[in-house]
Amino acid sequence: MTTRLAYLGPRGTYTEAAAIAYDSTAELLPRASFTSAVEMVEAGEADGAVCAIENSIEGPVVEVRELLLREQSAVVIRSEVVVPIRHALAGVEGIDLAGVRTVYSHPQALGQCRGQIARLMPNATAVAALSTAAAIESAISEPGTLAIGSHIAADLYGAHVYVDDLADEPGNETRFVVLAREDAPPSGDDKTSIAFTTHHDRPGSLVEVLNIFSNRGLNLTKVESRPTRRALGTYVFLVDFQGHRLDAAVTEALEATRAVTLWLRVLGSYPRWTGPHAPAPDA
Repeated sequence: MTTRLAYLGPRGTYTEAAAIAYDSTAELLPRASFTSAVEMVEAGEADGAVCAIENSIEGPVVEVRELLLREQSAVVIRSEVVVPIRHALAGVEGIDLAGVRTVYSHPQALGQCRGQIARLMPNATAVAALSTAAAIESAISEPGTLAIGSHIAADLYGAHVYVDDLADEPGNETRFVVLAREDAPPSGDDKTSIAFTTHHDRPGSLVEVLNIFSNRGLNLTKVESRPTRRALGTYVFLVDFQGHRLDAAVTEALEATRAVTLWLRVLGSYPRWTGPHAPAPDA
């Protein structure tokens, strides 16, 4: 049976490229937001939702992180895909960059190109769009504006490309995850993502948790924090590490972590992305 994948649309987004890299035979279901894509999974209308979770320049994608941390969340991470990002500055032909007043894109893309926008379009106001492809649609219909998006989107909507690769830093990449109702079985080369809160008034409580993994030879690949939203100075920690939740060492580490934390949630175990990275979405 064909897999149904919800993704941030419309056609031409980087999320579409990640969905194709994950499963080129899937039925692709474009949605207006990552939240809407996840809701399709929770309603049984899609088998997975492809969502950007982390960018090498701009960091975490807050909307997706919060979807995983919702108290009643019914989705976990089933897979990951890394896509190189090559942003095109695009719009109708014949525009003087110095005179541009508005540049559209998804907030993540605007953040990844903040310095270049200021240098090339000093008079422009950055305006958030629902997606990079939707931004290009807006720019070609609104005189004097430009957008940041993929080369595929520029071709699809007949936009002229002014700058081929606009990001502030070289090697721009985004990590995408496939969110589903169940995570993946062990593959032999896996990652697990967890979230937890510690005893905030006890010195060394975070180090105690990190040592649980270190002492068992489990390699941490990401450590991130965000406020609990309940009290100032209290945090939720998000950790990725190598290994599957069903591996003996990981099971032992999770049990030990649960015993010393206030709250622990396993966000999913899934095959570790080792490359080659998915091709950048060019023309």
